[in-house]
Amino acid sequence: MKLSHHNLLVELNDEWWAEADMVEFVPNSRSYRAPGTYKDQQVYEVSIEDVGPVCRASVFKDDREGERQTARERVLRLLRGFRAGDAIPPVEVVVGPPGYGCRYKLTHGTHRLYCSLASGFTHVPSVEGFDWETLGR
Repeated sequence: MKLSHHNLLVELNDEWWAEADMVEFVPNSRSYRAPGTYKDQQVYEVSIEDVGPVCRASVFKDDREGERQTARERVLRLLRGFRAGDAIPPVEVVVGPPGYGCRYKLTHGTHRLYCSLASGFTHVPSVEGFDWETLGR
């Protein structure tokens, strides 16, 4: 499955989609279910279109060392959670920096964002994140 988000083309493995039993999934809300608060913050919804694209080689690739789960395991857990209506943590965003081109910049939750897009959600639950790039990490 190929997804387009702003100028980014993302590919989600069709086998993972089928394995999660998402072939006939139709969302009954504009975002997945999240807890009302997360990290002592009130959760709010933002439009997926207002979140800038994540620019890395492959969104659904196992390219980070030390991860507890593979990308496949994370995606299956998320998609099955969407289908079951489980409370899933929100993504973390910050206001986009000047010249960024989008209202928000994602700082945590890439798989949640792109699985939401694939699932037909128009919004994602969000909290204010922390941006290491802005601090010159």
